[in-house]
Amino acid sequence: MRKIEFDNFLSRHPLAVTFLFITFCLLPVMILRDFTPDNELRYLQIADEAIGNGNMFAFTMDGEAYADKPPLYLWIVMLCRIILGKHSMLLLSLFSLVPAFVTISVMDRWAGLEKVSDRLAVAFMMMTCALFLGMSVFLRMDMLMTMFIVLALRSFWLLYTGEGSCRRQEILLPVWIFLALFTKGPVGILMPPLAIICFLLLRGKGGEIGKYLGWKTWGIIAGLCAVWFAGVYLDGGKEYLDNLLVHQTVGRAVNSFHHKSPFWYYLAAVWYIVAPYMFLLVGALVYSICHPGRSEGSMRSERSSDKERFFLVTVVSTFVMLSLFSAKLAIYLAPIMPFMVLLFVEVLRRTGWTKWMTWTLAVPVGLLGLVALAALLALCLGGRIPALAEILSPYPFIYSWTVKLAALLLLSGAIFALYYLFSKEKPSVALMFVGASMLLAVYPASSVLPQANDWIGYGNLCGTIPQDAEVAAVQVRRPGPMKVYLGREVVDYQKDFQAFKKAEVDGRLASEDPLVLVTRTRKLSSDKELEAFVNGHYHWFVGPYCAVLYDVEETTDINK
Repeated sequence: MRKIEFDNFLSRHPLAVTFLFITFCLLPVMILRDFTPDNELRYLQIADEAIGNGNMFAFTMDGEAYADKPPLYLWIVMLCRIILGKHSMLLLSLFSLVPAFVTISVMDRWAGLEKVSDRLAVAFMMMTCALFLGMSVFLRMDMLMTMFIVLALRSFWLLYTGEGSCRRQEILLPVWIFLALFTKGPVGILMPPLAIICFLLLRGKGGEIGKYLGWKTWGIIAGLCAVWFAGVYLDGGKEYLDNLLVHQTVGRAVNSFHHKSPFWYYLAAVWYIVAPYMFLLVGALVYSICHPGRSEGSMRSERSSDKERFFLVTVVSTFVMLSLFSAKLAIYLAPIMPFMVLLFVEVLRRTGWTKWMTWTLAVPVGLLGLVALAALLALCLGGRIPALAEILSPYPFIYSWTVKLAALLLLSGAIFALYYLFSKEKPSVALMFVGASMLLAVYPASSVLPQANDWIGYGNLCGTIPQDAEVAAVQVRRPGPMKVYLGREVVDYQKDFQAFKKAEVDGRLASEDPLVLVTRTRKLSSDKELEAFVNGHYHWFVGPYCAVLYDVEETTDINK
């Protein structure tokens, strides 16, 4: 009876079951992981400064203007901080995971698949694309922007096909576009209109562009932007507004001061952002471009549908646009991933499952299984192989049985996927095994995060620093966000140990608070003076970092 009830529930709510399973697998990561210094801790630091300064639109980091990002995501961080009185990884992670679920739900309705197994396979496939899975747990605004872009293009599609309430979608389309802009920046306002315009031109309906992107649409966007920019001007003045609109927008697009890469950067990046489905998804993309008419070698005779063409245009136009921008990061391709998956679904609908699809899925799944097998053998035999033992010696936690279990789950998932792909000829089941095993592997592996956090963030390190000590850093990349844990500024001397010694050590009085210097352990061998300073004082190691306690009184006693 219980099995029957579960089967009925699964058939009625397959996505709900999938989301519960995903949440179960990712929950330990969302609870145990530390904040990363490069982005996550910086957002927390910016939010703390904004709360302290009473700013809502103009942000600062280390007291200097920070106009890199729009305010929506930072508002979320600030709100969570105010509600809980502290920063919570679990709560903030939900603002990545929930948008991922919303995106999958919207694309599921858009795909219109009938079989439960097909819907589950597509949901698992989308969720476990490498970059999509990472964005679902890391604290960034990219998943939130992706959700708004998907909602915007879905609203256009409902208008184009005449489904639902036209009045409602006419309002929602510009609102979603603005929210995408308000979350991350220019891509949010460029991608949806570009995809819409290119699709209408391809369909020979250029005259209808104004129907979807007319005065009403742009008027709503302009009105919302006017309110935003007015808030920026009142909060940060003309200089901050100019920084936001010109320096950060035009500068990144034309001659980036960060993340500058060549035109072909995304041609290489696309292969790993959608792994392990890269050959399957890129293959479907190429097929859709090369075979817009009847399917060759197939019993089916359908031409590519408007839906397939729209997904294809969305992927290609966005890819080209992003390639033209000077600033490039793999994560900037995030908004095209859901459309790549649904483009494959539309190609599959037209051709049926073919031999090339079998092999483009089997090869990376087989490689995934081999990697899992190699990892399992390395963890079981690593202690007996001197060279491997030396490499893994800084990470003793990696030998945990839970990490071995994670590797075993990945290996088992790959084996069952290949079995159902070749012997049973059930590709949807194979896709479910791939996705489910990747997610299940996360659960046991995350048990070592408390130890791995030494390498992930600054939390464990800052927990060892005395509360009354001043803190300085040499040879540490972006130490400023340590302020989130310490509650006080960290003086960054970058690579200049002499500047640190002159400012902090020479002439320091015994009445002053003790000083802690944080540096990277691997830098000691290349800086003999820094190494001598460390060896001459009480010091300790946390992951890749070395902390040195300098107390004038203790140093004087030692010298005596």
